[in-house]
Amino acid sequence: GQKIAKTVSSAFPSLPPTGVLSIIAGLPIVELRGAVPVGLWLGLPITTVFPLAVIGNMVPIIPMLLLLKSPAIQKLFKPLLDRAESKAGSIINASEDKQWAALALFVGIPLPGTGAWTGALAAFVLGMPLMTSLTAIFAGVVSAGVIMSALTMAGRKGGIAALA
Repeated sequence: GQKIAKTVSSAFPSLPPTGVLSIIAGLPIVELRGAVPVGLWLGLPITTVFPLAVIGNMVPIIPMLLLLKSPAIQKLFKPLLDRAESKAGSIINASEDKQWAALALFVGIPLPGTGAWTGALAAFVLGMPLMTSLTAIFAGVVSAGVIMSALTMAGRKGGIAALA
């Protein structure tokens, strides 16, 4: 996370730490899970880090959900989408409420590969309506933010608890 923060700061020298944090939160793979500890490392208070990490993580999700509806994008990513659909299992035929809960839980557990970007792909594969997808992903991002904030603020003990 710190290397990414240094890279972003070097690429945009006039960007304040809040801007660096927002960019990191919007990056795939790193997302909010990496942005929260980096924001605290940058010396920002958790009351600034948490909302910026959530917003930064959500900003690319709306365009991504809209782009996934494009036939050209679907054609380009067909192998990936086909693979994701084959892994969706029975949840693909579940009610919208169950899909919402499953997606929020999936995004909310701060593990590698379970963030908002992957959640947006899952929402598309499940055929979820845009607002249902956005609210589930948002709920998951907020949950992951609470978990990451607590673990980061707990320091070493939080890290040990996360690994246990």
